[in-house]
Amino acid sequence: MTTEEGSNTEEIINSLGASLGEPTIAVVGCGGAGSNIVHRMYWKHNRVETVAINTDEEHLRKTDAHRKVLIGKNVSFGKDAGGYPEIGEHCAETAREVIREAIKGYDIVFVVAGMGGGTGTGVAPIVANVAKEMNAISFAVPILPFEVEGAKRRKTAMDGLAKLKDNASFTIVLDNNKLVGLGDSLPISDAMGVIDRSVMKIVDSVSQQTSSYVSSLMEEISGFTDTDASEEMPQTMPPAMEGPMIHADLNPMLNSFGPGFF
Repeated sequence: MTTEEGSNTEEIINSLGASLGEPTIAVVGCGGAGSNIVHRMYWKHNRVETVAINTDEEHLRKTDAHRKVLIGKNVSFGKDAGGYPEIGEHCAETAREVIREAIKGYDIVFVVAGMGGGTGTGVAPIVANVAKEMNAISFAVPILPFEVEGAKRRKTAMDGLAKLKDNASFTIVLDNNKLVGLGDSLPISDAMGVIDRSVMKIVDSVSQQTSSYVSSLMEEISGFTDTDASEEMPQTMPPAMEGPMIHADLNPMLNSFGPGFF
Protein backbone atom coordinates (compact mmCIF):
# COMPACT_ATOMS: atom_id res chain seq x y z
CA MET A 1 0.00 0.00 0.00
CA THR A 2 1.40 3.41 -0.95
CA THR A 3 1.60 6.34 1.46
CA GLU A 4 -1.15 8.14 -0.44
CA GLU A 5 -3.42 5.08 -0.36
CA GLY A 6 -2.76 4.64 3.35
CA SER A 7 -3.63 8.27 3.99
CA ASN A 8 -6.89 7.99 2.04
CA THR A 9 -7.82 4.79 3.89
CA GLU A 10 -7.19 6.43 7.25
CA GLU A 11 -9.38 9.38 6.28
CA ILE A 12 -12.20 7.02 5.27
CA ILE A 13 -11.90 5.08 8.53
CA ASN A 14 -11.89 8.25 10.63
CA SER A 15 -14.93 9.52 8.74
CA LEU A 16 -16.75 6.21 9.28
CA GLY A 17 -15.93 6.26 12.97
CA ALA A 18 -17.31 9.77 13.29
CA SER A 19 -20.53 8.78 11.51
CA LEU A 20 -21.00 5.69 13.69
CA GLY A 21 -20.11 7.42 16.93
CA GLU A 22 -21.74 6.46 20.21
CA PRO A 23 -25.38 5.37 19.99
CA THR A 24 -27.87 7.90 21.33
CA ILE A 25 -30.08 6.41 24.03
CA ALA A 26 -33.38 7.46 25.55
CA VAL A 27 -35.15 5.88 28.50
CA VAL A 28 -38.90 6.45 28.21
CA GLY A 29 -41.03 5.98 31.31
CA CYS A 30 -44.70 5.30 30.58
CA GLY A 31 -47.36 5.87 33.23
CA GLY A 32 -46.82 6.26 36.96
CA ALA A 33 -44.29 3.50 37.67
CA GLY A 34 -42.31 4.17 34.50
CA SER A 35 -42.20 7.89 35.20
CA ASN A 36 -41.04 7.26 38.78
CA ILE A 37 -38.11 5.19 37.51
CA VAL A 38 -37.23 7.83 34.93
CA HIS A 39 -37.43 10.49 37.66
CA ARG A 40 -34.88 8.68 39.81
CA MET A 41 -32.71 7.82 36.81
CA TYR A 42 -32.65 11.50 35.80
CA TRP A 43 -30.66 12.29 38.94
CA LYS A 44 -28.49 9.16 39.02
CA HIS A 45 -27.66 8.38 35.39
CA ASN A 46 -26.05 11.08 33.26
CA ARG A 47 -25.29 9.04 30.14
CA VAL A 48 -28.83 8.77 28.78
CA GLU A 49 -31.71 11.10 28.03
CA THR A 50 -34.96 10.56 29.93
CA VAL A 51 -38.53 10.98 28.71
CA ALA A 52 -41.66 10.74 30.87
CA ILE A 53 -45.05 10.10 29.24
CA ASN A 54 -48.19 10.18 31.35
CA THR A 55 -51.90 10.97 31.35
CA ASP A 56 -51.69 12.15 34.97
CA GLU A 57 -50.86 15.85 34.80
CA GLU A 58 -50.14 16.26 38.52
CA HIS A 59 -47.84 13.24 38.61
CA LEU A 60 -46.02 14.43 35.50
CA ARG A 61 -45.54 17.88 37.01
CA LYS A 62 -43.66 16.29 39.92
CA THR A 63 -41.54 14.11 37.62
CA ASP A 64 -38.03 15.20 36.65
CA ALA A 65 -36.99 14.22 33.12
CA HIS A 66 -35.26 15.76 30.12
CA ARG A 67 -38.59 15.68 28.28
CA LYS A 68 -42.10 15.38 29.68
CA VAL A 69 -45.12 14.52 27.55
CA LEU A 70 -48.71 14.88 28.77
CA ILE A 71 -51.10 12.84 26.64
CA GLY A 72 -54.87 12.36 26.52
CA LYS A 73 -55.87 15.50 28.37
CA ASN A 74 -59.14 15.63 26.44
CA VAL A 75 -59.81 11.99 27.34
CA SER A 76 -58.70 11.53 30.96
CA PHE A 77 -58.82 15.24 31.82
CA GLY A 78 -55.33 15.20 33.28
CA LYS A 79 -56.00 12.17 35.50
CA ASP A 80 -54.72 8.60 35.29
CA ALA A 81 -56.37 6.02 33.04
CA GLY A 82 -58.34 4.50 35.91
CA GLY A 83 -56.82 1.08 35.48
CA TYR A 84 -58.12 0.73 31.92
CA PRO A 85 -55.35 0.00 29.37
CA GLU A 86 -57.80 0.80 26.56
CA ILE A 87 -57.89 4.40 27.76
CA GLY A 88 -54.11 4.60 27.99
CA GLU A 89 -53.77 3.08 24.53
CA HIS A 90 -56.29 5.52 23.04
CA CYS A 91 -54.49 8.47 24.63
CA ALA A 92 -51.19 7.29 23.15
CA GLU A 93 -52.67 6.59 19.71
CA THR A 94 -54.04 10.11 19.48
CA ALA A 95 -50.65 11.50 20.55
CA ARG A 96 -48.45 9.52 18.15
CA GLU A 97 -46.92 12.63 16.57
CA VAL A 98 -46.10 14.12 19.97
CA ILE A 99 -44.49 10.84 21.05
CA ARG A 100 -42.61 10.66 17.75
CA GLU A 101 -41.19 14.14 18.35
CA ALA A 102 -40.16 13.23 21.91
CA ILE A 103 -38.08 10.21 20.85
CA LYS A 104 -36.83 11.52 17.52
CA GLY A 105 -33.11 11.14 16.89
CA TYR A 106 -32.39 8.30 19.30
CA ASP A 107 -30.77 5.07 18.10
CA ILE A 108 -31.93 3.03 21.09
CA VAL A 109 -35.16 3.57 23.01
CA PHE A 110 -35.85 1.85 26.33
CA VAL A 111 -39.57 1.65 27.11
CA VAL A 112 -40.09 1.23 30.87
CA ALA A 113 -43.54 0.67 32.34
CA GLY A 114 -45.31 -0.93 35.25
CA MET A 115 -47.79 -3.46 33.88
CA GLY A 116 -51.29 -4.10 35.17
CA GLY A 117 -52.61 -0.56 35.40
CA GLY A 118 -54.10 1.65 32.72
CA THR A 119 -51.55 4.16 31.47
CA GLY A 120 -48.29 2.20 31.45
CA THR A 121 -49.91 -0.97 30.12
CA GLY A 122 -51.72 0.86 27.33
CA VAL A 123 -49.07 3.42 26.38
CA ALA A 124 -45.89 1.31 26.34
CA PRO A 125 -46.77 -0.81 23.25
CA ILE A 126 -47.59 2.35 21.28
CA VAL A 127 -44.27 3.96 22.23
CA ALA A 128 -42.43 0.80 21.17
CA ASN A 129 -44.35 0.79 17.89
CA VAL A 130 -43.48 4.43 17.20
CA ALA A 131 -39.82 3.66 17.89
CA LYS A 132 -40.01 0.77 15.42
CA GLU A 133 -41.53 3.03 12.77
CA MET A 134 -38.59 5.39 13.27
CA ASN A 135 -36.09 2.53 12.81
CA ALA A 136 -34.84 2.80 16.38
CA ILE A 137 -33.97 -0.31 18.38
CA SER A 138 -36.46 -0.61 21.23
CA PHE A 139 -35.87 -2.43 24.50
CA ALA A 140 -39.09 -2.96 26.40
CA VAL A 141 -38.60 -3.21 30.17
CA PRO A 142 -42.02 -4.13 31.61
CA ILE A 143 -42.42 -4.59 35.36
CA LEU A 144 -44.92 -7.27 36.35
CA PRO A 145 -47.10 -6.77 39.46
CA PHE A 146 -46.98 -8.80 42.67
CA GLU A 147 -49.27 -11.82 42.72
CA VAL A 148 -50.95 -10.38 45.82
CA GLU A 149 -52.20 -7.48 43.70
CA GLY A 150 -54.79 -9.86 42.30
CA ALA A 151 -55.47 -12.12 39.35
CA LYS A 152 -57.22 -9.38 37.37
CA ARG A 153 -54.24 -7.04 37.53
CA ARG A 154 -51.89 -9.91 36.68
CA LYS A 155 -53.99 -10.83 33.62
CA THR A 156 -54.07 -7.20 32.52
CA ALA A 157 -50.29 -7.12 32.86
CA MET A 158 -49.80 -10.30 30.83
CA ASP A 159 -52.13 -9.08 28.08
CA GLY A 160 -50.18 -5.83 27.94
CA LEU A 161 -46.89 -7.73 27.92
CA ALA A 162 -48.02 -9.71 24.87
CA LYS A 163 -48.75 -6.48 22.98
CA LEU A 164 -45.43 -5.03 24.08
CA LYS A 165 -43.51 -8.05 22.80
CA ASP A 166 -45.25 -7.70 19.44
CA ASN A 167 -43.95 -4.15 19.05
CA ALA A 168 -40.55 -4.04 20.76
CA SER A 169 -37.27 -5.22 19.26
CA PHE A 170 -36.31 -6.85 22.56
CA THR A 171 -38.17 -7.50 25.79
CA ILE A 172 -36.56 -7.74 29.23
CA VAL A 173 -39.11 -8.55 31.93
CA LEU A 174 -38.73 -7.49 35.56
CA ASP A 175 -40.99 -9.45 37.91
CA ASN A 176 -41.84 -7.89 41.26
CA ASN A 177 -42.63 -11.34 42.65
CA LYS A 178 -38.93 -12.14 42.64
CA LEU A 179 -38.43 -9.36 45.19
CA VAL A 180 -40.08 -11.68 47.70
CA GLY A 181 -37.09 -14.00 47.54
CA LEU A 182 -34.57 -11.24 48.16
CA GLY A 183 -35.29 -10.94 51.85
CA ASP A 184 -38.02 -10.86 54.46
CA SER A 185 -39.98 -7.65 55.01
CA LEU A 186 -37.96 -5.70 52.44
CA PRO A 187 -38.71 -1.98 52.98
CA ILE A 188 -40.53 -0.37 50.05
CA SER A 189 -37.67 2.11 49.54
CA ASP A 190 -35.22 -0.78 49.24
CA ALA A 191 -37.57 -2.58 46.86
CA MET A 192 -37.71 0.49 44.63
CA GLY A 193 -33.93 0.61 44.77
CA VAL A 194 -33.69 -2.97 43.50
CA ILE A 195 -35.99 -2.13 40.58
CA ASP A 196 -34.06 1.05 39.76
CA ARG A 197 -30.73 -0.76 39.84
CA SER A 198 -32.12 -3.51 37.62
CA VAL A 199 -33.26 -1.00 35.00
CA MET A 200 -29.97 0.90 35.19
CA LYS A 201 -28.03 -2.35 34.86
CA ILE A 202 -29.95 -3.20 31.71
CA VAL A 203 -29.35 0.26 30.22
CA ASP A 204 -25.66 0.20 31.14
CA SER A 205 -25.16 -3.30 29.73
CA VAL A 206 -26.73 -2.46 26.39
CA SER A 207 -24.87 0.86 26.19
CA GLN A 208 -21.53 -0.79 26.93
CA GLN A 209 -22.09 -3.56 24.43
CA THR A 210 -23.09 -1.22 21.62
CA SER A 211 -20.00 0.90 22.30
CA SER A 212 -17.85 -2.24 22.39
CA TYR A 213 -19.34 -3.43 19.12
CA VAL A 214 -18.63 -0.12 17.37
CA SER A 215 -15.07 -0.10 18.73
CA SER A 216 -14.49 -3.69 17.58
CA LEU A 217 -15.90 -2.85 14.17
CA MET A 218 -13.56 0.12 13.80
CA GLU A 219 -10.55 -1.93 14.91
CA GLU A 220 -11.46 -4.62 12.40
CA ILE A 221 -11.82 -2.10 9.58
CA SER A 222 -8.61 -0.24 10.43
CA GLY A 223 -6.64 -3.48 10.51
CA PHE A 224 -8.18 -5.22 7.53
CA THR A 225 -5.04 -4.92 5.41
CA ASP A 226 -3.01 -6.84 8.01
CA THR A 227 -5.73 -9.28 9.06
CA ASP A 228 -5.82 -12.81 7.74
CA ALA A 229 -9.01 -13.52 5.81
CA SER A 230 -9.78 -16.47 8.08
CA GLU A 231 -10.00 -14.21 11.14
CA GLU A 232 -13.51 -13.08 11.86
CA MET A 233 -14.84 -10.47 14.20
CA PRO A 234 -16.52 -12.04 17.24
CA GLN A 235 -20.14 -12.81 16.45
CA THR A 236 -21.31 -13.04 20.04
CA MET A 237 -21.07 -10.77 23.02
CA PRO A 238 -21.13 -11.37 26.80
CA PRO A 239 -24.54 -11.80 28.42
CA ALA A 240 -26.05 -8.35 28.79
CA MET A 241 -28.52 -8.88 31.55
CA GLU A 242 -28.17 -10.86 34.75
CA GLY A 243 -29.96 -10.44 38.05
CA PRO A 244 -32.56 -12.01 40.34
CA MET A 245 -35.46 -10.02 38.88
CA ILE A 246 -34.45 -10.08 35.23
CA HIS A 247 -35.77 -12.39 32.55
CA ALA A 248 -34.49 -11.47 29.11
CA ASP A 249 -36.60 -12.38 26.12
CA LEU A 250 -34.43 -11.17 23.26
CA ASN A 251 -36.58 -11.59 20.18
CA PRO A 252 -34.69 -12.91 17.13
CA MET A 253 -34.96 -9.70 15.14
CA LEU A 254 -32.42 -8.09 12.86
CA ASN A 255 -31.03 -4.86 14.22
CA SER A 256 -29.25 -1.95 12.67
CA PHE A 257 -25.87 -2.74 14.23
CA GLY A 258 -25.32 -5.77 12.00
CA PRO A 259 -25.45 -9.57 12.33
CA GLY A 260 -24.38 -11.21 15.55
CA PHE A 261 -24.71 -8.09 17.68
CA PHE A 262 -26.72 -10.01 20.28
